[in-house]
Amino acid sequence: MNWLNKHLSFKADVLVTLLNGLVVIGGVFVLNGLIARLYGLDVLGEFLLIKRTLSAGVSILLIGMNIGLPNYLSRNFERAYTNNAFVLFIVVSIPLTIIFIGGLFLFDITGFNQDYFWLYVLFAFSMCTQFMTYALYRGYMNMLGANVFQLLGTAIIPIIVFYLVDTLYDGLFWIGGSIVIIMFMSFVSRNKGVSLQDVNTRQSKELLQYGLKRIPSFISQFILLAGIPIMLAQTVNFESVAYFNSSLSLVRLALLIINPLGMVLLPRIANMISGGSMGEVQSLLKIMLKAGIVFSLLGTIYIFLFAPLILEFWLGEVSNVGVLILRFSILALPFYTFAGLTRSPIDAVSEKGYNSLVYGLGAVTMVITYLFGQYLQYNLLSIALFSFLVSHLVTGLTSAYFVQKLYQHRIWDLKLLRDIAGVSTGMILIHYIIALTTMTEQVQFVLTSIIYLYVGIIIYRNVNSGWLAELKSLLYA
Repeated sequence: MNWLNKHLSFKADVLVTLLNGLVVIGGVFVLNGLIARLYGLDVLGEFLLIKRTLSAGVSILLIGMNIGLPNYLSRNFERAYTNNAFVLFIVVSIPLTIIFIGGLFLFDITGFNQDYFWLYVLFAFSMCTQFMTYALYRGYMNMLGANVFQLLGTAIIPIIVFYLVDTLYDGLFWIGGSIVIIMFMSFVSRNKGVSLQDVNTRQSKELLQYGLKRIPSFISQFILLAGIPIMLAQTVNFESVAYFNSSLSLVRLALLIINPLGMVLLPRIANMISGGSMGEVQSLLKIMLKAGIVFSLLGTIYIFLFAPLILEFWLGEVSNVGVLILRFSILALPFYTFAGLTRSPIDAVSEKGYNSLVYGLGAVTMVITYLFGQYLQYNLLSIALFSFLVSHLVTGLTSAYFVQKLYQHRIWDLKLLRDIAGVSTGMILIHYIIALTTMTEQVQFVLTSIIYLYVGIIIYRNVNSGWLAELKSLLYA
């Protein structure tokens, strides 16, 4: 298994992580479709509510060690940080997980059955072990291993389990148990055991302080990711919850193509800053952030235009409400992407926890917008979708402010705006020209996708100036 521990070049790390992101997207796409077809949309809605709620709370349960561990470990690969993190995980995270699940029942959250208390604990614990293993491999800059375990826990194991079991709760048990065993063994193996002799107050305190400063950020992200599904589950049927969570999955999964750059950037930026290479960091950020903006916008337009067919291919069922939910939700993708890309650079350059302000402001905006809409007695689904979009608009703009403040980096310029306007107009024109033909919608979808891909390859191969040329130089270096 030594191949999982390899140190790759920056280019290789990015390419491997991007490829894994695509495979994970495909895997989760298959998983959701499998559940919808075998068990129905109501069961899919229940599963996604459980998964979204628990996964959104993982960073809180880990007290930020999924961020703090790779930050400190990547600086000089000091194994003692991992041993301290392991002890904190046992002493703090396990009790917090039990308390967290108990809190869900205390607040009587619809979609959680008290008869399965320990099953939810197991499933939440499996997510925690997966995040910790991913953090460990990130910290050692073994992105190949990190991506393999992400793929296993997020897609491969769940697909196999749900194909074999008969009920949702059997699936949760086997997924949770399998992931806990695999991730625990992988963590200990990569760290070459766990030495309690390395546990000390200084490094444990550093990890705790780093994580605690970011707890408000994690709580805010919990509200942003799980708040709307939880509120919908209390007021509408699980079918609408399934459509919203599936749409949110597309927002989050599309980010897996872009966000891996952030996963690779955190340890590398921390390493470069400690070496005094701030100029190199600024240049790197300029390229990555512009690429993230443009590519996420392309994904938004594509999914918006083909929302009905995507839902039909994916879940086997489509309704006007489902299309509305997907189209409105996907508008948040560019802002969600940008905030995700800037999170690691902000954490790497500052100990102050600015991301708590970024996501805290977004969460407050979501809650206020939702409550104000309720006061005005608007449709609850419309309120939920609007508050989701506005809150992510706020997080994107706030993160842009802090990146510019911390790195003295100007993101927007006329050339970037020109590129955005050009690609957006081109995609929409191609779509509507093809739509004028008498071909079936399925054929139009395939043909339009092929044209998009072909034009994109031509542009990529022939551009020799601007951010795209700089991105190519970075990848080919």
